[in-house]
Amino acid sequence: MPTITAIVPMRHSSERVPGKNYRDFAGKPLYHRVINSLRACSAITKVVIDTDSPTIMEDAAVHFPDVLVMERPEHLRAGEIPMNDVLLNTIRQVDSDFYLQTHST
Repeated sequence: MPTITAIVPMRHSSERVPGKNYRDFAGKPLYHRVINSLRACSAITKVVIDTDSPTIMEDAAVHFPDVLVMERPEHLRAGEIPMNDVLLNTIRQVDSDFYLQTHST
């Protein structure tokens, strides 16, 4: 059976909507919705959060101990960094047959 890793990149501060990934949405941080959906999908082998957000790192450690949380390196944190560079950084560190990128918003 092939392995499928879902990658969820999330910045701490969005330029247009600050804190959008962890804003409350119906009683939970918004990003909880997508993480729970990915965890419920039997085809997905592993879920990885790539973030520079201390808020998300701390919250995910408590609520999603089975999810791999990777702290985004400084050189990949600026808004003008291509998403492909961020994804390649994760892919180089997480072995999988296939990768699925999704957003929390």
